[in-house]
Amino acid sequence: MTAGDYTLYRKGDPLTSRIAAQAILALLPALQQAVYAYAYAQGPDGFTDDDMMDHFGSIRSTYRTRRSELTRAGLIMDTGRTRMLPTGRSAIIWAITPPEYIA
Repeated sequence: MTAGDYTLYRKGDPLTSRIAAQAILALLPALQQAVYAYAYAQGPDGFTDDDMMDHFGSIRSTYRTRRSELTRAGLIMDTGRTRMLPTGRSAIIWAITPPEYIA
């Protein structure tokens, strides 16, 4: 399954993860779908907001705001890890919340 140009799950993902991702995606507005699909594709390695904005080719807060909304909804989480950016500042690494932890 894809959301726009983004693959929603990896070939090796178990069927239960694929079903959960499809169910979640169907409930989200288009930009949130794109951000969720991007986050899902990053897997457990996660991503920073800068990574995400580079991916979408945007320096505006549009995608960061959608990630924030998904975080508040419990679908994306702070991994507790950070990555040093070229600017020298530290950035939070985000990842999707595993389906078994979504209420």
